[in-house]
Order: sequence, then C-alpha cells, then structure tokens
Amino acid sequence: MRILPSFRTMIKLRAATPVLLLFAMLLPFGNAASASIEQARSSPAVHALTAAESASRETLMKQAASWVSTLSEQEAFASWKNSKLRIQPLGPGTHGWLVTVHEPNGQAIGYLVAYAADDRTYQLGEYGLGGQPLFDEASLKQSLFANGLIDSLSNAGYTATMHYVHPFAAVWKVNIGSDTYWLDAKSDELLPLNPESWDSIAIGSKPLSVLNPKASEGSDRSPDRTRTLVLNAPFDPYERLPWLSGEKPFDASDVTSFSKRLSDNLPLRYVSEPFGDKMLYALSVIGYHQWTSGRLDAALDMNGTRFIPLASLNQLGLFYP
Repeated sequence: MRILPSFRTMIKLRAATPVLLLFAMLLPFGNAASASIEQARSSPAVHALTAAESASRETLMKQAASWVSTLSEQEAFASWKNSKLRIQPLGPGTHGWLVTVHEPNGQAIGYLVAYAADDRTYQLGEYGLGGQPLFDEASLKQSLFANGLIDSLSNAGYTATMHYVHPFAAVWKVNIGSDTYWLDAKSDELLPLNPESWDSIAIGSKPLSVLNPKASEGSDRSPDRTRTLVLNAPFDPYERLPWLSGEKPFDASDVTSFSKRLSDNLPLRYVSEPFGDKMLYALSVIGYHQWTSGRLDAALDMNGTRFIPLASLNQLGLFYP
C-alpha cells in the first residue's frame, strides 16, 4: 500500500498527546471465542472515563466478545478463537472504541472498531486481520525510527494520541519536542497534514452511524451471522491508474455486481482523497464479507486485510476496475 500526495510532493507535518489505555476484564464468552481484556494502568483521565462509562462498559465488552465469536466461525478468522481483547477509547469526541485481538501469547492478530449507536447499543464499524492492527504502538515506533524522528527504538521521548473520524481519517498525532507529526493509523506512514487540515475534516465529517446507514436500520443493530466470505490474492493497484486516465468508476452501489466481480476474482481498486488534493489512497479490493443481515464489507489490502462497510466506502471514495 502506498499513500500518494495527490499528484504533488509530500510535505512534512505536525502534531501530539499521550495515549490513554482503557482496559477491563472480560470473562469467556461462548465456546468459539473466550476473550479477556487487560486491566488499565492507573491514571486520573482513565478513572474519569471509567466513572462516566461504567454503566455501559459491560455491554460493550459482551458485544465485542460476541462479534469475535461470530467472526471466528469463518476459517480466515479461526485464530480469533480463545483470543484476548484489549479495548481502548478511540480519542476525543468519537464515541468509539478500538478492540485489538491478541493471541494468548500477546501477539496481535486483528482488530475491530465499535461505536455507540443512538439507542445506546454498540455497532460494529471496520475490522481487520493481520499482525499490524489499527493504531499499533510497536509499528508506530518503528516508523518514527525509520523516518529519523527518534534516534532509537528505546526512545520514549514522544507522545502520541489516537484520532479516528472514519477509516481514511484515522491518524496518530505525535509530538516530539516542539514538533508535531501525523501518521496513518494503519500503515504508520507520514501524512502531509497540519492542525488546520485535520480540523477541517474532523469538524466536517459525518458521524460513523451516518456513514454506515445499512447497519443502522432495523431493530437489531448488530450483524447476526456471517454468510459469505471471499478473499482473493492481493495485487498492485498501481498496475493501472484508471482514476488518472478518466475511466468511469465502477458502480459499487449495486451490491450484486460488486460481489459477483470479486467472486469472479476480477480486479477492483478503491481510491479515496480524504484530505482533498493533499493526498490519495489507492488500494486493491481483494474480497468481501457478507452477513445474514444483508450488510456487506469490502476487504481491502492495507498492511493486512481491512474490512470496511461498503456503505461507508461509497461515501468516502470511488471504485475502479
């Protein structure tokens, strides 16, 4: 995966604040996935958050375990059985949480994003497979070191804050001394952002519940069972550049055509410019996951497999053959 400055030169960036981890114990939930969530480190900010959300946290923990249990029925997610979960708030104003899935030995193997629905239940946003989950702290440190921003991997001279607006506006804000940097939360690549450009999307974006309208319909806001999972081999989305040559985008609003194209293992690319002409994401679409509720999530190749609701993707970018 490459993040391109949208036909322009990449610029250096700015940003910062400490990551607050919220953990709690989760008892085994069902036979397919017993999950545990580690205890929080002591912090006044964590204590304040705990007091404010104590009434709903048990519901969140049970819902997260239920999603993990359901997903682990699919072969691609089989490693999620008997996993451990770590839950963290996704930053200020999101009403969302990051659930990182770990093997019993502590190795990260995936993640989910949960957010609060209007009726005080929890909704599943994006989720993913692989050893580099969303907001992976070890990968962030590796990137800071590789970019010469810290002098060693043991360097703790920086602070980092998670910010999540939607899947393509998910960033680390990192302060090192008086300098501020922004990095993509999934790839940990430096982004050409500054506080003003970040604020413009954070203020102007739709809430997660609006970006995923299909999953918000009906009395049951949680997808019930998985129905179909198709995963193809990744390919280089830059083999062709149809978004530059004026080709007509693929109509992904037609779920039947979308799923058939991927079932037939035909190439499909996804392009998003979440910050206007500052940068562009171009990713290969390698499959889809459909639930019995009718919800369909596209599988994108991005440092692992990233499943994002098709309803959200249609609002955030375009598909190309």
